[in-house]
Amino acid sequence: MSLNIQCLRSSLALLVGACAVVSTVGAPARASVLVGGTRVILREKDREASISIKNTGTSPYVVQAWIDDGEGNRKTPFVLTPPLSRLDGGTENVLRIMRVFATLPADRESVFWLNVKEIPERPQEDNVLQIAMRTRIKLFYRPGALPGTPAEARAQLRWAVAPGPQGHGAVLRIGNPTPYHVTFTALTVNGGTQQINANMVPPRGEASYPLTVVKAPQAVDVTFTTINDYGGETPVERVHVPAASEPVAAPLTLVAPPAARH
Repeated sequence: MSLNIQCLRSSLALLVGACAVVSTVGAPARASVLVGGTRVILREKDREASISIKNTGTSPYVVQAWIDDGEGNRKTPFVLTPPLSRLDGGTENVLRIMRVFATLPADRESVFWLNVKEIPERPQEDNVLQIAMRTRIKLFYRPGALPGTPAEARAQLRWAVAPGPQGHGAVLRIGNPTPYHVTFTALTVNGGTQQINANMVPPRGEASYPLTVVKAPQAVDVTFTTINDYGGETPVERVHVPAASEPVAAPLTLVAPPAARH
């Protein structure tokens, strides 16, 4: 889950945008309004999907919520209610997401982003700078006739260590032949020699990451975990990735269940 912090206003009621404030007095900034999950899945057969939001603090907040396509475009085939609400300290509310008529691919999942921003009340004191926390989580739309299951998708990923751009260096290519998104929580190469900040491999698509542990295509061992439908982490698994021009299927080896990680 990623947090984007935006300065809202000072005592002079000036809007301060795009501030690089990430902490105050050495402590990390934390959201008071918590979203009750790391993802929302709206299935084709369901009329709506919902997720809770809770104000864990004592001060009231205005909560603004919206959906975008990942590029900032808010024109999406979904209606979210309520888009704006007041949330008193210690109280909880539910955001509801409904699909409106629109054409989305029927042979794969589509992904959007749910944004929840907490806006504090105007302070009574002078010279007070307030910050607003924005939480973003993935919203998946899942057609009903997709083959297989999301839990099976990670085992069907295809792997290759291929030449880098213009034939220089090497890249890790991960292909996803399934109709489901696969989201990584961790991806390391050769026992942790390189840690890759991997995110998500799209359905029927591919992701590519530069390798620094090798100077030319050669086989490597990759250890990884992913996120399941419930926001939990899957077991730690290892795959021996061959040097190849295109991603190929490769068997997984169980390293440890999630509970065994420290």
